[in-house]
Amino acid sequence: MKGNKKILAIAVLLLLIAVSYSTYAIYKTSRTADAEVSAAAWTVAFKDGSTEITDNYTLTFGTSDCTTTANPHVAAGKIAPGATCSKTVTLDASGTEVDVEYTVTADNSGILVDDQAQPANSNTFTAAISGADGTITMNQSGGQTDTFTVTLTWGGQEGDSYDSGDTAMAGSTITVPLTLTAKQTVGSGS
Repeated sequence: MKGNKKILAIAVLLLLIAVSYSTYAIYKTSRTADAEVSAAAWTVAFKDGSTEITDNYTLTFGTSDCTTTANPHVAAGKIAPGATCSKTVTLDASGTEVDVEYTVTADNSGILVDDQAQPANSNTFTAAISGADGTITMNQSGGQTDTFTVTLTWGGQEGDSYDSGDTAMAGSTITVPLTLTAKQTVGSGS
């Protein structure tokens, strides 16, 4: 009988469990939904006039870009010792919906003359950026265009230590590496 009592007790326990689950109702509602948000637009272009500057773009200095203040004896659109060329570049982020920071740097150590290093015995050839020294933050509600100037200067000292190197550069193509970087402003507002 002892075994029957155990079986009976287990049966009663199972019956109580089954009855307790069936006597209580559980309310439950389930729905599915999608979370949707629009990403801000990112439309940034560096421009030489109306032409977009892309990778490996050549920023060519023309007749109106070169001045001969220090050396008035240079053909229009050319650079020679003592002359300077300047060109304005535009950052156009007018279609962008975020704040933009940009930096522009010139690598004066990487200046090439016909794809070769600048002759050591020549006047110094340098590039400078004005209007974009450091980082400029443009507010996305303000139209988002800005300009900066790239200025190339060829030193104009006379003397035997410069003459042969400068003469070797005559008629050459001088290349100055520029890095133009634009990025979204991240962090707390101002």
